[in-house]
Amino acid sequence: MYKLCVFDLDGTIVYTIEDIAASLNRALEKNGFPKLSEREVQAIVGHSTAYMCQNALPDDARETCWKQLHRDFQEDYYRHCCDHSHPYEGVLRTLSRLKKAGVRLAVVSNKPHKDTTRVIETLFPRDTFCMVLGMMEKYRKKPDPEPLEFVLNYLGVEKKDAIYVGDSDVDVEFARNTGLDCVSCTWGYRSRKQLLEAGATCLIDDFEELLQIVL
Repeated sequence: MYKLCVFDLDGTIVYTIEDIAASLNRALEKNGFPKLSEREVQAIVGHSTAYMCQNALPDDARETCWKQLHRDFQEDYYRHCCDHSHPYEGVLRTLSRLKKAGVRLAVVSNKPHKDTTRVIETLFPRDTFCMVLGMMEKYRKKPDPEPLEFVLNYLGVEKKDAIYVGDSDVDVEFARNTGLDCVSCTWGYRSRKQLLEAGATCLIDDFEELLQIVL
């Protein structure tokens, strides 16, 4: 049994793309740029909100306009991050069973820390997670191993006793760089093909399958 299960947030335990796309499109419209479809937004999430905003713009505007777009997105998203977002089917039930079995739960995300904590505090029972870490300036972002290594050291858990669960190529690389086993979710923001091409070795189609792997 693993002692610690660390989760990505967006596309892994919470459906967030509708709120992300809505805020990004309001910011794009405010700055005079065309809106994107949810599918187009889905393709550019996972690295960071700055990366997303840069890649939401036409090539000739990325260098000069992304910072203002990013500011407008962040301001809008903080107010609307839980308008339509919700945990995926089976997530709350499975997390409860893992906790009852003695597994500690944590979140490490490339979403800004204030947004990450806001989503967690709004959508999950208090004390579900022993640690929640979003993107902060003092830590390098995924797939650099620094944030996950910080969590492991802070909680006093060895790498062999922890597992990472995510939905993207970034998450596969993140776990590999840190030296953790990785579970990849097929319902998130990357396709099964993309996950396999990234080197995913353990894929699940239902969140409750995690119980058989972790316990």
